[in-house]
Amino acid sequence: MNTRFVLITETNSLFGYEFLHRLLADERSNLAAVVTRAPGVLCDYYLDDDVQVDVATEARQNGVDVYQPENPNASEIVEAMRALAPDYIIVANYQLQVGREPRDVPAVDILNFHPSPLPRYAGLAPYYWMAQNHEAQGGVSAIRMSAGLDDGPLIAQQLLSLRGDETPDEVRASHFGASWRLFDLVLPTLHARTYRSWPQDLSLRTYYGAPPQRVLTTA
Repeated sequence: MNTRFVLITETNSLFGYEFLHRLLADERSNLAAVVTRAPGVLCDYYLDDDVQVDVATEARQNGVDVYQPENPNASEIVEAMRALAPDYIIVANYQLQVGREPRDVPAVDILNFHPSPLPRYAGLAPYYWMAQNHEAQGGVSAIRMSAGLDDGPLIAQQLLSLRGDETPDEVRASHFGASWRLFDLVLPTLHARTYRSWPQDLSLRTYYGAPPQRVLTTA
C-alpha cells in the first residue's frame, strides 16, 4: 500500500521543486496534492536564479492537485486536505505559519525539512545568515512540526563543515543538496513508520528573520 503525501512549499522554490520530483519518482509514494502560495506571490530567495521553477505548474503537469491559498489555515483548505487523507504532510520552504488544524490533518505526521543545523539557525534563509556569520559548522535537519517555529523534535540531521568564507549561494547549494539527500534517507523510514524523534536542545537555539526584501508579488 502506497504512502500518501501532501507537499507544502513556495511556488517558485527550488528547494521544494526537488522534493516534488523525489515524491513523484518514488514508487511507494502517492503525492495527493501540493500546496503553494497564492498565485503571483513569489519567494525572493530565487528571483535572481538563472533557472526559474514553478512548482504549481509542474505538479499540475504531473496530474497532482494544487491548492494556492492566501491562508493555509483557512477552513476550506484544511477540509480539502483532510479529504485527501494523507499519511504525511511534508513542508519544504514555506514562509507562512502552518497552524494546529492543518498540522492535525495527516494520519501519521507533519514534517519540516529545514536547511540548517537546528536548533541553530532556525527561521528564514539560514544559508544567508550562515554566510554572514562566517559559519564553520552547518547542517540540515528534519523535524516534526509543532506550534513553535522550527522547534519541533528532530527525526534526522546531518552536519556539514564549512570554510567560513562561502557566499550565500555556495552555502545554499551545499545545504539544499544535503537536504535532498537527507530526504532520500528518511523516506523509507516514513513508509515503514520506523523513524524516531528526539527533542532539540533549545538552550542552543538561534533564530534569524528575513534578509532584506522577503517576498515580491508579481502582476
